[in-house]
Amino acid sequence: MTVRRRVGGQGAASAGLWRHRGFVHYWAANAVDLVGSGVTQVALPLIAVVTLHASVWQVALLSCAQKLPPLLVSLPAGALADRYRKRPVMVGAALVGGAAFLVVPLADAAGRLSLELLCGVALVSAVAEVFGSTARISFLPSLLPRSRLLEANSRLGGVGSLADSAGAQLGGALVAVLGAARAVCLDVASYLVCALLLARIRVHEPAAERRGKHTTLRAEIAEGMRYVWAHPTIRPLMLAATAYVAVMAFLTPLWSVYLLRDLRYSSAALGTTLSVAALGGFCGALAVRPLVTRYGPVRVMLTALALAPCTEVPLLLATPGRVWQLAVGLAMFVQLGCAVAQGSTQRTLRQAVCDPALQGRMLATSRWVVYGSQPVAALLAGAVGTWLGLWNGLAVGTLALAVPFLVLRASALTDVPQCTAVPDGPDEPAEPAEPAEPAEPHQADRAGACPRTESDAP
Repeated sequence: MTVRRRVGGQGAASAGLWRHRGFVHYWAANAVDLVGSGVTQVALPLIAVVTLHASVWQVALLSCAQKLPPLLVSLPAGALADRYRKRPVMVGAALVGGAAFLVVPLADAAGRLSLELLCGVALVSAVAEVFGSTARISFLPSLLPRSRLLEANSRLGGVGSLADSAGAQLGGALVAVLGAARAVCLDVASYLVCALLLARIRVHEPAAERRGKHTTLRAEIAEGMRYVWAHPTIRPLMLAATAYVAVMAFLTPLWSVYLLRDLRYSSAALGTTLSVAALGGFCGALAVRPLVTRYGPVRVMLTALALAPCTEVPLLLATPGRVWQLAVGLAMFVQLGCAVAQGSTQRTLRQAVCDPALQGRMLATSRWVVYGSQPVAALLAGAVGTWLGLWNGLAVGTLALAVPFLVLRASALTDVPQCTAVPDGPDEPAEPAEPAEPAEPHQADRAGACPRTESDAP
């Protein structure tokens, strides 16, 4: 009888994550979300480059619109995630994101599709992404015991990569049959299904403890920033991630235009390349747990970051043709595998060592610094691609990919003994992760409406 009672709660995690209904809904929501995003990942560059004939600078502006919201709203999003229940924020974010992307096929049908409208959609959906993903990622440590976070993050990374692969392949096929704008409808549907799955999580989420009537949002944000900057483990992880994300934000707009124009990729070829790359992420997710167990998290992250510049070399050598398409796809396979392995590892470290009361603000502060570099990097990519050319811009970005490795290698993190293994952390969730007979959610859980979720990179 005792064992039976525990299977619904923390014992569920011990019996296996697939027996934890809350995690299964959480996992499925991420999968559906990323399938839809994989379609849009193929469709949006094609709408901009092929349908709207955007220049390199205009594609960089579109990329900037997608990457600007983390700089603008990450900090308040984190403070709000620590103040209120996270589930209504996650659901509301999915609904707002779906509504934003619905504008694209409607505008196309009305003959009003433009680059300005596309940038507006990207901006609104990215704002929703910030609120939703901040709540979603900081929700996981309250859903599961900390000893299961690496397993959960690796499974989320694995399904994310498979979903990306399926979405990219499906996106290439849908664009060929329906056209790029109408293919976005699948992403709209994925948002709705994601919202439904997140709403079905019946975990009791206690209201956040309010420390005083006169505590302001600004003071809570400042507390989170001081905590992250003073933390001996979180700070170096954040700085290395900032360097990595900034360089990838520089490479992304150049990469998409280079493949479509200089290497003459079709929509099907682009979808296949992204699909192969996403499978690399799945393999990275499978490998991360045994690798961390054997070598420790710091070595895993350093090795993954050291391989990153090498994966860009085939793109620099490529010429139009199937052989080089295969080489570029395999290089991206390795690149995404490394990204998922090191991303899952560093995310688990941050979640495990962070004070539970500061999970949202820790995540938001890290994202503000990490992803705040993206709009600047995207604009810089537009300038470099315009003035020096696409290939030269890609070469500069490839060299810059060595910087994240150097930042992490030079940090004190490599000398911290407790970082040779992912810590379980002292605290288990305050409430059972999945009650045997889940009660109806509190009415306040239904009242929230905020803006979508992210695939957290590093």
